[in-house]
Amino acid sequence: MAFKIAYSNPEPPPKRRPQKRSDYLSFIHELPCAVTGRYGVQAAHVSFANSWHGHYGRAKGTKAPDRFALPLSPEEHDLQHSGKLGSERDYWASKGIDPHELANTLWGLFCDYDYSEAVVRCTARINQGLTRIQP
Repeated sequence: MAFKIAYSNPEPPPKRRPQKRSDYLSFIHELPCAVTGRYGVQAAHVSFANSWHGHYGRAKGTKAPDRFALPLSPEEHDLQHSGKLGSERDYWASKGIDPHELANTLWGLFCDYDYSEAVVRCTARINQGLTRIQP
């Protein structure tokens, strides 16, 4: 008896990978950490797929698209990838953050406003999320 492996994404991944966006990664470094609110962040790419949000995961040997990078302190970035809290999906769930939703929000603000206003608006969005998830 043969078993069919269920494809977790309803859509196949795109054939062409998105271009790298060094301007966006520089922008991410201007923001506070999405988990702690501290500055001095690294651009942490969300690796797991979520086709609803347009993220089809990583191709072999590549990072996720830069659009799905979030600002994390070096300690949180290490924790994100360490497996100490389980999978990367488990890490984000433990923080009470939907990383795909937040990444799309930051990306949209970056695209819609001039640089300085985008920094202000993204910082405000991150800070609003921090007050929502912290006791």
